[in-house]
Amino acid sequence: MPRKRRLPDVVSIKLPVYQPPEDIFEVVFESEDAREMAEKIIEHIKRNGRMGWDEYRSIFPPEKHYLYFRVIKRLEALGFISRGAYHTYILSKKFCDRMEHLSKLWLFKIGKVEEIW
Repeated sequence: MPRKRRLPDVVSIKLPVYQPPEDIFEVVFESEDAREMAEKIIEHIKRNGRMGWDEYRSIFPPEKHYLYFRVIKRLEALGFISRGAYHTYILSKKFCDRMEHLSKLWLFKIGKVEEIW
């Protein structure tokens, strides 16, 4: 019986200080291959509504399958995608909710409570 997939407890992302990023995936992924793969995954889900658990075989060549699992796990852990019915991946807004929560915590910390609501 296959083991249950575990997501990491913590995912670190590097925010550039001096130059704002051009794309969200520049912050999330360090390698260009991972960025391109994430773009393809998101575009596929946007086009079809969801992505089946074995559709990566038809989208990516066999030598890229190892990278697919790293990218999909990171996308799911950060909240860009989530699991739908029948082990499919769907787009998620969880990442936005987490970033919004962080910004509200910061506004509360500096005393700008009126801007939170």
